[in-house]
Amino acid sequence: MNAHTLLASTALALTVALAAPVASAECDISKTKCAVNGGKCNIKFRNRTGDTGGSDGGSGLSQTSSAQTILVKALDDDADRVGNKLQIVAGTSKTMNIEKKAKKENGFAAIRMTSQDNARIVSGATMTCDEVKAILNGNGTCKVFHGFTDGGLGMPNLGYQCDGGNISGPK
Repeated sequence: MNAHTLLASTALALTVALAAPVASAECDISKTKCAVNGGKCNIKFRNRTGDTGGSDGGSGLSQTSSAQTILVKALDDDADRVGNKLQIVAGTSKTMNIEKKAKKENGFAAIRMTSQDNARIVSGATMTCDEVKAILNGNGTCKVFHGFTDGGLGMPNLGYQCDGGNISGPK
């Protein structure tokens, strides 16, 4: 292969590589119902950790009562927090402005819920971008609860059941 052919091949390869879209884990909510209709893209989180029953459908957890304060935060694709976190006491609700999180420098990739009181023994739960979009296309309301895996024999865990989008987890 002569030098001109090699140089041309290299230039073509670089052009194709630079023209290819860069992969990003940023969650694009621009096509959700709330964004398209010019509404507010919020998710209301209800802390139901002190309740027994009613929130565990489809999550794979058996709900039990263990009242605790939960922390809800948006994460980027490096698992770093994006913006402020919500601190929600058992029996109360707070709303997260998802649109604000999406407008941050690198946006967000997921929503993480953890126990402030029992983080060492209660596993947290993470909502994926696709779940967040389904919730925003629904009514934007989620209940966070305490439960156990394996019918009560496994590890304590936080779970979520969202009316909007019929989303639950962890799976």
